[in-house]
Amino acid sequence: MKKLLLFGGTSEEHALIQQLKVYPIAITLCVAGAYGRALLPENNEKLSVRVGRLKPKQMIDMIRRENFFCIVDATHPYATEVTANIKTAAAKMRIPYLRLLREKSETGDGILVSSPDEAAVMVGKLSGAALITTGSKGLAAFTRIPDFARRLYPRVLPRIKSIQTCLDLGFAASRIIAMQGPFSKELNRELMRQFDIKILVTKESGSAGGFPEKKEAARELGVQLIVLRRPPETGFFLNEIIFRVLTLMEEKN
Repeated sequence: MKKLLLFGGTSEEHALIQQLKVYPIAITLCVAGAYGRALLPENNEKLSVRVGRLKPKQMIDMIRRENFFCIVDATHPYATEVTANIKTAAAKMRIPYLRLLREKSETGDGILVSSPDEAAVMVGKLSGAALITTGSKGLAAFTRIPDFARRLYPRVLPRIKSIQTCLDLGFAASRIIAMQGPFSKELNRELMRQFDIKILVTKESGSAGGFPEKKEAARELGVQLIVLRRPPETGFFLNEIIFRVLTLMEEKN
């Protein structure tokens, strides 16, 4: 049975794993944390999961040891450092690398920005409460807003590390919304109503990340949308990835 190395942590890999299940391919899925592992189905004997962040040398050692026929990178579109490390390992080991792209959504009337810092500047120029849904990683940029503790509501994953980051940055527990998405339009709308949100900061995360539902809820309530632009990348969408994986599998026979 051929071995495929898959780096995931988003919903994109779920569809890929499911569609490859009928082929003689053993998949090793690497996810950063136990949370990503918990979201996976349990009934796939061809799937093994490795939990924990890997450095480039660890990736190289794994590729050398397991003799994978290709690598598929289905990590988050904003995880640029991880993608760079995977590419480096693949190039060093001369193994085919495929990037699984997430479908994009139209941003409508949203203000496009290129970084959390730029988003924070925009929020600082506007008035009213802001819901920040870009994750805990870039949240520090928003603490530069003079009245951030009074105006901002960070929505983060329900993980101890994410919540602790918010607390360490000075956000009160009453302002932290810890929930796992994606969310329906109705839930987004009710959350924004509950906290009288006037500004929504989010990522260009596509349908898989619940972006259309957030955008529509903001539009209905007249909430200003600020969108963190997705980093530029090249790759293939799901159907093309499957075709290329199967082609590479045949070539290795």
